[in-house]
Amino acid sequence: MRAVQYEYLFMDRKRIGSNIEAIMKDRKCTKVTLSQAMNISRPTLDAFLRGDIHNAGKYDEYIRRLLVYMQLTDTVLDNYKTLPDVKKMRCNSVQKEVVRKGIQGMDIPYIIGKTYRTALNECKKVIQSGGDGFALSFTVPDAAKILGELTEDYPDLYIGVADVTNREEASLAVDSGARFVFTNFVVKEVGSFCKERDVFCVMGVTTLTEAYNAQTFGSDVVNLYPYEAIHPAMIQAMETALPKLELMATMSAEEAEQHKDEFFATLIR
Repeated sequence: MRAVQYEYLFMDRKRIGSNIEAIMKDRKCTKVTLSQAMNISRPTLDAFLRGDIHNAGKYDEYIRRLLVYMQLTDTVLDNYKTLPDVKKMRCNSVQKEVVRKGIQGMDIPYIIGKTYRTALNECKKVIQSGGDGFALSFTVPDAAKILGELTEDYPDLYIGVADVTNREEASLAVDSGARFVFTNFVVKEVGSFCKERDVFCVMGVTTLTEAYNAQTFGSDVVNLYPYEAIHPAMIQAMETALPKLELMATMSAEEAEQHKDEFFATLIR
């Protein structure tokens, strides 16, 4: 018999039902659409939302279907109403190809700070200077809150997230409005998430094998990081062995000027 994975959600199913209804409202998802997607009847869906499913195994099955359809993690579902301002799930409007065209050739400022306020001020400086966007480090305290605030106020800017390490972080960032996701290394589960949600993904690589894996796992462009540690012969090997591979690099503004038009884009640290 299959183990019940989401028993903790089952134990608090009335609250979880309320969270699901909030997500449906944010995503403009009707009960008809959701019942069809989950392959359950409307009365069963109503019972599910009210918390009136009393069989833990059956509830677990419905939760699995919901998470797949909504492209959610159970953590986001559990904490949905307490997540920072996310008038969210705006990820459905993010179009990968639009983002690709928007950031191609761009020097993307990398924003990091020890406090929420410091990082928010740095983001606002970029915006006030006329920048087209930036990548906010997800190591910043309350980074998702900053993303939620600024992507709401500046929907036309290319605001993304950097330093993502797992699927859960990627999901929270995108649900908060991030239009692209950067990792510092190859993370298969992040690539899978970005494929599912049609989010522009860039993984950090230093070797030919990492570049191949990143491309295979869903990285739209690979980022040479740390750039100064990669020998030119390695970069040439990547370009020769993987002719369709697009490269960007993490470097200083001075280095970016020296390598202008050499890469798909640059992340400026």
